[in-house]
Amino acid sequence: MKDLLVGIFADSTVPEQLRKPSLSSVQPSFVEYGDGLVLAKGFDMDRALQDYEETLQDMLENGGFANPAVGQICAGLASLYDAKAGISKDAKFYDRAVEYIAMMQQAMQDPTFLHLEGRKQKILRKKQRRLAKGPPGPELQQLLNQRPERRKE
Repeated sequence: MKDLLVGIFADSTVPEQLRKPSLSSVQPSFVEYGDGLVLAKGFDMDRALQDYEETLQDMLENGGFANPAVGQICAGLASLYDAKAGISKDAKFYDRAVEYIAMMQQAMQDPTFLHLEGRKQKILRKKQRRLAKGPPGPELQQLLNQRPERRKE
């Protein structure tokens, strides 16, 4: 995890591994062809992937899937890996895109839903145990059928 306070004060020394990379002389831009198509120029996809993956790790360490931006970062990473696979013709990047889509789906699940799903599974296991034991004996059935008497106050 990065120390987000490193380098924000003028008199502080920043270690080499924490320095921001210098910007390239080629600035990212789009070339419009006029027929509705555009071409991206000057984008460093590897640097974008590295930055977004570091950002995702920071978010997961500082809030987990409760952070609403996790799903958006995962969607962006999936798109970048999909594009990289198409450009580099390497199928392993499609696997990474699918991993981030699965992570995005996990981030979309509501914690209450997960809690209720666990409770539902527990009740179903109880039902299976009850059915495996069979019906109650006649003595227990008689006790279960009795109505409790009201207390007189």
